[in-house]
Amino acid sequence: MSEPSRVHGGVSPQELLAWGHAPSALLDLSVNVNPWGPHPEVARAVQQAALGTYPQPWAADACSALAQLCDVDRGHISVGHGSTELLWAAVSLLRGAAGPLVIAGPTFSEPQLAAHAHGVPLWEQRGRQEDGFALDLAALSHTLEEQAASGVYLCQPNNPDGSALPALRVRELCAAHPTRLFILDQAFLALSERHADRAVRFPDNVLVVRSLTKEHALPGLRVGYALGAPDLIARLNARRPSWMVSNLAQAAVIAACRQDAYVAEVRDKLRAGRAALSSACRTLGLTVIDSVAPYFLLRVPDADALRERLLARHAIGVRSCRSFGLPGYVRIAGCGPAERERVVAALRSEVST
Repeated sequence: MSEPSRVHGGVSPQELLAWGHAPSALLDLSVNVNPWGPHPEVARAVQQAALGTYPQPWAADACSALAQLCDVDRGHISVGHGSTELLWAAVSLLRGAAGPLVIAGPTFSEPQLAAHAHGVPLWEQRGRQEDGFALDLAALSHTLEEQAASGVYLCQPNNPDGSALPALRVRELCAAHPTRLFILDQAFLALSERHADRAVRFPDNVLVVRSLTKEHALPGLRVGYALGAPDLIARLNARRPSWMVSNLAQAAVIAACRQDAYVAEVRDKLRAGRAALSSACRTLGLTVIDSVAPYFLLRVPDADALRERLLARHAIGVRSCRSFGLPGYVRIAGCGPAERERVVAALRSEVST
């Protein structure tokens, strides 16, 4: 596999300036972050966090709060500077292994970038467009044996298409390959229709990586966590610097662990927003890929061109999926009724342009 692009969602201030838009005018549906912001208690905890002292080296209190939330002992948890930092550390565990890291794609590019950086060989098991990019577990299991894989990266729900298999089926796959390291990215699980799968526990060869950025609207803090067997967590931490997580981020984690009701409220609103917007897109005659996540794929003639027109003419950001190897798709996040009318009107004027 060639090194993937470092393109991600989000519209830069420079792009807005180039098109003459004020930041306040932007409707950015290219990212998948709770648009209603963090719960006031989380924001307050961040504002009150100490700046004059070093943070706990391994975020002990934050780990304890997450362990209670996940109903595990503290040794099963590691807090990171965003889920991506933890994914990079997880991939580094495969450095020197003979077999490749098998990636179920198309998917989030950072594990591929980490593999290139750490000299880990790669193999991609790519989903088919005609199947909605859904993961074929039987085919993946065969590939793991055929390639003598050392590790596997799975994103569930997957980014960019929003497909997800029941966690119990994924657990069966992991148990069938006990000598391989499974890196299970659940960054979007809490806001998805499969959120109950957070309770599923996996075998000791599985490292679950989750983000608090999405549901708690904390992209500026960069905070996520890993869940796994204590020896796997210890190996992961040995690859990471001390003081990786700031006092502000640790305070946010502790406060966020008390906000399950708020996350459920956000999830319901995003699910309704995604369903309504995807239905409206179908009404326009566009092809939508079914999703359980707060976002969905929309098939278009030219993703880059549509992204540019929507941004330039309507101050709407969508994610071109060219960087996923899908130049005929854009990814769009769900939104509220007023924003939906704006998006539908823009798409109606642009999809035939």
